[in-house]
Amino acid sequence: MAKRRNTLNLETKGFEELVTKLEGLNGDVKKVVTDALEQAAETIEEDTREAMSAKYLPAKGIYSQGDTKESIVEPDVSWSGTKAEVGVGFDYSEKGAGGFLISGTPRMQPDTALEKIYVRKKYMKQIQQDMMDVVQDAIDRKLGGR
Repeated sequence: MAKRRNTLNLETKGFEELVTKLEGLNGDVKKVVTDALEQAAETIEEDTREAMSAKYLPAKGIYSQGDTKESIVEPDVSWSGTKAEVGVGFDYSEKGAGGFLISGTPRMQPDTALEKIYVRKKYMKQIQQDMMDVVQDAIDRKLGGR
């Protein structure tokens, strides 16, 4: 059975344009895109782990048994032809309450730090910019350091 994961969608228009430019310069697109995705996923994972700190959890974490923290997805970029993907967030096939912590329930406020990561657009815009910076750096190196 395939593991179900919480995923975030990125707006890739600007990213795709940079990748096309890198490809035109005979850059190692697969390596650079893998690097950009790994860095983004590692940032999201680190921020998610920080958001699971007791100070952000409902009731300051007194009811936490650690299952949700254990269900955080480890970054692993996979390729299918020219399409790359990386899982982030929580593996919902494992024990834990990641989804409830992100959205809250009628009786529980969401974990504000998780909500910032998985719901707010500002966080993902920064992740997207970081990914584009990785590709732009590779383009600059191909162009001789400009």
